[in-house]
Parts: sequence; C-alpha cells; structure tokens
Amino acid sequence: MAINIRMRAKVVNGEAEVKALIKHEMESGARMNKKTGKPFPAKYINTVEVLVNGTKAVDSQWSGAVSTNPYMGVIIKANAGDDVTINLADNTGDKGTETIKLK
Repeated sequence: MAINIRMRAKVVNGEAEVKALIKHEMESGARMNKKTGKPFPAKYINTVEVLVNGTKAVDSQWSGAVSTNPYMGVIIKANAGDDVTINLADNTGDKGTETIKLK
C-alpha cells in the first residue's frame, strides 16, 4: 500500500525549506491489543530520503519512536526550478514518493 505524502517547499537565497506531512500509523509493536492480549504488529517508517534533481540530499533512518502521521521539515541547498523528491519505506515494505518542482 502506498504511503501518502503532502509536501511544500519554499526557496530563499539558494536554500529550500521542505516540509512534509506523512500519513502513516507508525505502530511501534510495543502497544498491546486489549481484546486479544497480543501486541499490535510493528509498522513504522524506517527509511526517508530527500533528493534534489535525483541527487541524495538527506538520508535518514527512523524507528517506531516517531509519532503517528509524522511531520518532517528540512532545509537543503536547491534553487527555483529544481525537482525535490521524498522517498520513504516502512518495515513491511510499503513505500511512498512525492515530487515537487521548486518555484
């Protein structure tokens, strides 16, 4: 299942502030289901990449400690007209990607 990403970016003096809201349950696997007595299966984003024109600008590893529907903000070197892409994947193999052209 694809992971939904909403992204915005603003360019000022050769730097772009990229903001993203990611819709994901981010289940750590430590929370117990009261009805069954078993833990909810872990499902969290573990890899996030930000690319500028196909070149990796940010590479981060996340864990189950990140909140549900996480918000991410980064400042990267980029100019108007550049393509910025966010790629992410969770521990179950689901992936998400979003690309915007900077104005």
